[in-house]
Amino acid sequence: MLQQINTEPAPLQTTPYKIITHQHGRYKLIVGDRFIHNGYPYKINTTGLSGVRLDILEPIAAELDVMQSMYSHVFFARFDLRLPVGTPVEISNEWMRQLFKKLRERLKSKNKRPPNVTTPINNFAFGWVREKETAKQDHYHCWIALPHRQIQRLGGRTYGIGNAIMEIWCQLTGGDDSLVELLGKDERFPTHYIIERDKAESLEGIFYWVSYLAKVRGKYQTGKGDRVHSTSQLRNKKVNDQNP
Repeated sequence: MLQQINTEPAPLQTTPYKIITHQHGRYKLIVGDRFIHNGYPYKINTTGLSGVRLDILEPIAAELDVMQSMYSHVFFARFDLRLPVGTPVEISNEWMRQLFKKLRERLKSKNKRPPNVTTPINNFAFGWVREKETAKQDHYHCWIALPHRQIQRLGGRTYGIGNAIMEIWCQLTGGDDSLVELLGKDERFPTHYIIERDKAESLEGIFYWVSYLAKVRGKYQTGKGDRVHSTSQLRNKKVNDQNP
């Protein structure tokens, strides 16, 4: 009796990539249009104009893994930040650090958190990338992940976490709320996503969404320590707020 041999290619367990070097460093560029995470192949927004950087996607995925370990349902949203004309990179990157530091302080506070946040939020994940393409000024694409049991919407110009982000960014930059864009432009990219623990497909839209943030186009470095991307560091901390 002939033994049947499976000639089907084995599923990829890691994302194929190649190393790209440049004057001020190097990065991992994904080969193909799939990001493999926990054995699941997520489609990404690779185009002929720009590939997607694995070194940007991997820490995002790691932070979302930690959030799922703590919360069975996670609220995920994106927003963009602009800068006053002429802002140096070293100042704008410091503003980004201060933004999330101050937002964390508000969300944990008993008195200063947004009115619709009924209980303090001790753990949330976030990240940003810095870009400059045809615009004269750098800008930032950001994402945030929060416990869904506490947050059902990001908010807007007059309420919720969206309002807190605008207030903090305006205070830091000295600008107005036109520097903040809360996203949800069309049916492809809704205002938010909900991640469900142990449901890999609930991340499909998110990874396609954030792969735009990880695109090569628009990223640049000067060799002076100016970071292009960053995330929270939940994966490197001991977190105790675990909830079903």
